[in-house]
Amino acid sequence: MEEKYVGRKFRTEFRSDTPPEDSRIYEIIDLGMRFSKMGLLPAEKGGHAGNFSFRNNRGFVITAGGVDKGSLKPNDFVQVLRCNTDIKKVTAEGSKQPSSETFAHHLIYSERLDVNAVIHVHDSAVLEKMDKLKIKKTEKRHPYGTIELAEDILKSLGKAKYIAVRGHGVIAVGKSLWEAGKLVETWHNAAVHI
Repeated sequence: MEEKYVGRKFRTEFRSDTPPEDSRIYEIIDLGMRFSKMGLLPAEKGGHAGNFSFRNNRGFVITAGGVDKGSLKPNDFVQVLRCNTDIKKVTAEGSKQPSSETFAHHLIYSERLDVNAVIHVHDSAVLEKMDKLKIKKTEKRHPYGTIELAEDILKSLGKAKYIAVRGHGVIAVGKSLWEAGKLVETWHNAAVHI
């Protein structure tokens, strides 16, 4: 379904090795356990699929890349301070590398001021039935972690809150992690029961 993972396609400059502290981290830990049990965060060569983030007053907090989202710990999160898509550089704080899809989260937060949380999972049931479900989808398949993928996600998302990412997974956004997580569950259940 997806290309072979070869690592991040950007450079990270760390300002500190201190992971962020925020109560919403524990919401993601709970969502990660739940979505892992549902089979939406599969293990892949080089790590585990999926990523979660939430906006804060310093930028956004995102899950580290490659970690098992079904058993997240507080040090598995990275504070993203800045993203420069022109030179493919992320400025961050934390002890681990941020998710490969950091640029997709960055573009969504930059353009959608109504969005405070982004969830990306690998829901094969939704991908198989996205046309029957009439779900918005990206225009093309793109390699993971690229600016092209991030831009297609942003363009295809528009003002919607849920889209399928061709050959990759789904993205849900919301004012809160709860709202985005509810969309993931609702569409997954619809796909399973169609």
